[in-house]
Amino acid sequence: MSNPLKYLIICCVAISTLFQNRLLGQGGDNAAAFLELGIGARAMAMGEAFVAVANDGTAFYWNPAGISTIPKAELAGMYASLFKSLERHFHVGFTRPLYGAGAISINWIRLTVPEVPFYDPGNIFDISTYEERIAESSVSGGSWEELKRLGTVLTGDALDFSNFQNDAFIVTLAKLNKIDLDFGWQYFVLPITIPVGINVKFIRQSLFEKKSSGVGFDLGTMFNFGLDDLMDDSRLGKVSFGFAMKDLFNTKITWDTDSRHADRIKRSWNLGTSYFQPLTRLNSQLLVAFSLRGRFENTYHVGTEYIYNNRLAIRFGLNDGEFTAGVGMRISLFRFDYAYKGHELGGSHRVSTFIQL
Repeated sequence: MSNPLKYLIICCVAISTLFQNRLLGQGGDNAAAFLELGIGARAMAMGEAFVAVANDGTAFYWNPAGISTIPKAELAGMYASLFKSLERHFHVGFTRPLYGAGAISINWIRLTVPEVPFYDPGNIFDISTYEERIAESSVSGGSWEELKRLGTVLTGDALDFSNFQNDAFIVTLAKLNKIDLDFGWQYFVLPITIPVGINVKFIRQSLFEKKSSGVGFDLGTMFNFGLDDLMDDSRLGKVSFGFAMKDLFNTKITWDTDSRHADRIKRSWNLGTSYFQPLTRLNSQLLVAFSLRGRFENTYHVGTEYIYNNRLAIRFGLNDGEFTAGVGMRISLFRFDYAYKGHELGGSHRVSTFIQL
């Protein structure tokens, strides 16, 4: 590496990766942590408050039931460069409605950490005293060899490098159920839709000739109705409630080590609501959403989206206190979305593309 700082950061990423997946033989709570990063610039810009929205090609991730609400076949893709390009995040997927109000979606998610270094555990330098390191800390911009001579690195040169590959292949099936809730002849009939969907996901990881794999299941549903129908007022909009549960059976990820070490992805849930309001006089639409997510601790997510002329979108959100924002543009059959997400380790940018077929 020509840049010592970048080299050091990659080392930190490597160490974090190893501990996240517990290759040292202990059980892990963060197995396949790449699946927690989120998919789709639109959802990310809205603070990940998407479980009760989920109406585009990323629905499989947030709520698998949502794919049945997509009216046309759709291709979706996303790219994100995370932590100053030290991680690369991809998504490609295809969603298609089926006869009988059903739908199918096939998606591939990949996270790559390039050039993860491998070190000889016995080749650790004798670190200088704290006072000496403080005095030497004023040295900057030196070569890796110079930093080693000063004793400001933890180990010698890497013996080898490897790309840490994380892949998930997800097949989603969903069904849109329609119900007319009859309040009696002197009242009215309220149309309700209740989509239900399920994910089957195949997870694969590899690092330094070691591989892991596992199969998991997600489940989601929604409850949608119109306030315009309920209140008999065409000026009102639509209400949606969503619920999704990931890794129903605490997905098991098994490594091909001699011990056949296995990690578990703990079950998590996501509950939320959204309200869609047409603004006819302004030729625009407003969407607000909220969700509560639970796994190790509860997190709150809030988002809003303003769409003008069904072409230009502006989005803002809070992802458990972290600010998010983004824009979107629709041109004919194409939609392009951008999102910025704040993070204590540095903000990230995501770009998504959708094509209706």
